[in-house]
Amino acid sequence: MLKKKIAAMMLSAACLAAALPSVPVMADSQKVVTLGANLSEDQKNMILKYFGVYGETNIETLTITNEDEREHLGSYIPLEQIGTRTFSCALVNPTTSGGIQVKTANLTYVTSNMIASTLSTSGVTNCEVLAAAPFEVSGTGALTGILMAYETASGETLDEEKKETATQELVTTTTISDSVGQAEATQIVNETKIQVIEGNVVSTGDIEVIVDEVAEEEDVTLSDEDRALLVELLEKIAELDYDYEEMSTTLERVQENVSAEIASEASSDSSSTSDSSGSTSVDINIEITNDSSSSSDSSSDSSSDSSSSALSEDSILLNTDDSALGSDVVFDATDEAALGETMDTAETEAVSAESEAAAEAETAAQTEATDASSDDSGLEITVSDSYSSDASADSSEDVTTDVSTDGSGDAGTSDPSSDTAEADAAAVDESSQSDDTLTDAAVEADDVSSDDSADSTVDEAEAAEAAQTEAITEAAAETQVISVSELVLAPNTEEGDVENSFVLAGQNYLTISTARTDLVAGSGSLSLYNMADGSLIEEIPMSDTTKVVSEAITDIEVLADYGWTEGTEFRIYLNRALEPDMSYYVLIGDDVLTTADGSAAVQPSLDAELVSWQFDTYSYGIGLTEGVNGITAGSTVSGTLYMDTAVSGYAVIDSIITNGVDVTEATTLDVNSGEIDSFTFQITFVQSGETEIHVSYYDTADEGSRQLVGEATCTVTVK
Repeated sequence: MLKKKIAAMMLSAACLAAALPSVPVMADSQKVVTLGANLSEDQKNMILKYFGVYGETNIETLTITNEDEREHLGSYIPLEQIGTRTFSCALVNPTTSGGIQVKTANLTYVTSNMIASTLSTSGVTNCEVLAAAPFEVSGTGALTGILMAYETASGETLDEEKKETATQELVTTTTISDSVGQAEATQIVNETKIQVIEGNVVSTGDIEVIVDEVAEEEDVTLSDEDRALLVELLEKIAELDYDYEEMSTTLERVQENVSAEIASEASSDSSSTSDSSGSTSVDINIEITNDSSSSSDSSSDSSSDSSSSALSEDSILLNTDDSALGSDVVFDATDEAALGETMDTAETEAVSAESEAAAEAETAAQTEATDASSDDSGLEITVSDSYSSDASADSSEDVTTDVSTDGSGDAGTSDPSSDTAEADAAAVDESSQSDDTLTDAAVEADDVSSDDSADSTVDEAEAAEAAQTEAITEAAAETQVISVSELVLAPNTEEGDVENSFVLAGQNYLTISTARTDLVAGSGSLSLYNMADGSLIEEIPMSDTTKVVSEAITDIEVLADYGWTEGTEFRIYLNRALEPDMSYYVLIGDDVLTTADGSAAVQPSLDAELVSWQFDTYSYGIGLTEGVNGITAGSTVSGTLYMDTAVSGYAVIDSIITNGVDVTEATTLDVNSGEIDSFTFQITFVQSGETEIHVSYYDTADEGSRQLVGEATCTVTVK
């Protein structure tokens, strides 16, 4: 059943009709699209169709990478929330009045009202925004892209401090929402912001009074941590130059929206329905129009039926093709009219099926027409792979891609051979789909498009579309998402755990342990970053058998510590050992671990329980050049001693213990001179077994007066 979940926060009809005019487009600006760098070609086309710009020739398109997200959001949003890939997208249309209007699709971390309020803090006054992804994602990539697209489309460079404060506001709102709820958090942040800006409040004492009074009025209890976050945000806002008159339309709309939502939630059960005034509560299930062939018309009708709408008939929020994203899409908007009209379930399904079949037939017909005429006209998409504060449409790094179009402006296909490759590749959705099944469906669809009979093409396209939809549904239903929180990651700093906040320098591997014994290394990868500057140190594919090894956990004490009866450890070796005095962060990609049959997989992008993997290293330590094949008795391996000469001036390898027996005298050890803060050595083990190398660090070499300043133990298994 084609059913879509719609989350909406709206103004009452009376307030909107009385206060808000329709929104004209800026004459000297252009619409700009941003696309997530990790989207497949098929997913990009899906988004362009949803935005209603597929085939348009006057659309500039910019690419948003995960590096862009980390650069602009990493100071406030946890890196595990940002993830390792970027899928969310945006269409931005600067306007001359009406405030900021937003519609989102498939964004789970940010709402339309959060985006609107955040953009007002960044310095945007009037703008229309669509933010979407082909499947549910956090939406952080869309936030980065929206700011980039606005600057490009309007030619205006936003104030860097205001953009940074806007990001801080988003994080503050989402953090508070964990405790009090999404609408309540948006309400209290927005209302306190209104009072600070409108009243020109600057003192911390006055800000604290505002926070406490608003919290009391809205019957919201803030924790000490949340209150401190909000006060800090408002202090930053108070320092910047904001004109409340310019922001009032947006801020008052947001406040009306969330107030209506909270009131609706308070007066209904968790499954609420639209009331006669047009207000809709969050997360209710209703069926919406999905006629992709006339989305523009239906949107206009919706607009005319809703006298409360502040949107003009040509608003980008009213001209989306909601059917392009498929079923079970989470929609959210700052204006009710942007959500379309409800319709009967059977009618919805019929319309969607007809639209999809028509789209397939049209694509096939365009392919044949293109081949016959060799038409060179096309949509020029400008792609920028980097984001700068002075982003402009004339970036010297831009490149151009041509997409063939026919006279109607709908995009076709310029090369049948490329169609085949795209159909095969685009059918793969790493987040939830089975590669083999979807590839078969894509091949079937490609075969259909090459049929010379138009009628046959339509029939077979319908069958191929149905087969592909069924394959996606079955693959998603059959794949179990293994939460990262079920894994033991080492080394790892647990929040508040001072004892484990540092690890010794010199270790050259990371480990993932799990209570399951049916998992194998998958196709995903781990990425090790320098926490200080966010730079990538190394990316390790889990499929690389020269870097990754697994074995059953047999140590009873280890299993007891974990509370397991059995388990598996995956050891991931690094090219370079962990260096002293460093802060590290590890990002886990989708499918790092899977079952052999693919029925279950670790997929952080779909995981609600995000886990931080970060750690710091001591200024001293010991490491051996151990690899996946381990160390064999009789072989010689090299090692390094790390020491902070400001603290320790002398290091001694004072014991080597194998299976509880001191074998120091029997072990060959050669220490070489090296850098001032590290020394290399070679060691030859003569006996197999569990071996510990113990090092003591002293402040001086003088045995009579020296003090022990640190110890390190390196444990290896000698085969």
